[in-house]
Amino acid sequence: MSEQKPEIDNDDDFFNLHLNAEESSNKRTAVRYIRTDIVVSVDLKGIFNFNRSIDATLLDISSKGAAIKCEKKLATKKEIDLKLVFDDGKEFIISAKIVHKKNKVYGIKFNRYNDELGDYLMSSEHDLIFK
Repeated sequence: MSEQKPEIDNDDDFFNLHLNAEESSNKRTAVRYIRTDIVVSVDLKGIFNFNRSIDATLLDISSKGAAIKCEKKLATKKEIDLKLVFDDGKEFIISAKIVHKKNKVYGIKFNRYNDELGDYLMSSEHDLIFK
């Protein structure tokens, strides 16, 4: 049987809210957007990977990283360039690293914060969906 949480009835209850370790473990500090209008590909870096581009599906994205689904097997800790092409033709190529994988879903961390991408994500979004 799951433990029920008390409902928050007013602002004072919200500011007095206490979370357990599991509830407060989310380390994300950037808003993640769910977008279906961005075409994504992964360009592998390295001597033997030149001109190798792999198609992927974008699951969510922020100015700091992204989650993608890819049918090809990718190695974690691998340096990549993530290519993002928006419906209007705007393109970003972002240096990044694959930081985790589960099944065919990969977590991508950008090598630096990308404020230009973050601003563009916000300004080009029509139906805002946050994660």
